[in-house]
Amino acid sequence: MNDWPAAQPRDTTRLFLKPLSVADAQEMSHVLGDTSLYRYIGGTPPTLQQLTERYTRQSLGHSPDGEQGWLNWIVRRQDTDRAVGFVQSTLLRSGESCSAEIAWMIASQHQGLGYATEAARRMVDWLISEGTSTLIAHIHPMNQASVAVARKLGMHATTTIIDDEVRWEASLPR
Repeated sequence: MNDWPAAQPRDTTRLFLKPLSVADAQEMSHVLGDTSLYRYIGGTPPTLQQLTERYTRQSLGHSPDGEQGWLNWIVRRQDTDRAVGFVQSTLLRSGESCSAEIAWMIASQHQGLGYATEAARRMVDWLISEGTSTLIAHIHPMNQASVAVARKLGMHATTTIIDDEVRWEASLPR
């Protein structure tokens, strides 16, 4: 089993990234309840039971076989402590290098305020400090908000398409 870093609390000017816990499921079931959030990624809003089960697995910090590290944070506004979304990273090692597949989701009513970029940037800065060498994200080409976040993170689109999503990548400084 790999020795994966644990998600640590992080803050930004306006936000607090709190490591995910099962106790977050109740609040997050409301945050993630808007069906429009799933327009580009598919699926439907998770139920409380589904989120509880998911968060139980994710809060372990790694896949059952230990081959992937799982880092998940609830994004909260500092001024209200209310959850507005999440950022996450799946870590994969290949020899001496570590890549991170990243994702973000911000509740509809909090979009357009720069929260996704701010939270994802803070996560990426921490991933760099932990030695991550490559970022990967999978984004539907019509999801212009996520495309903009990826670009602000220094990522570029590749020609790889998986399940109608374009693979975005960035090599990180060592």
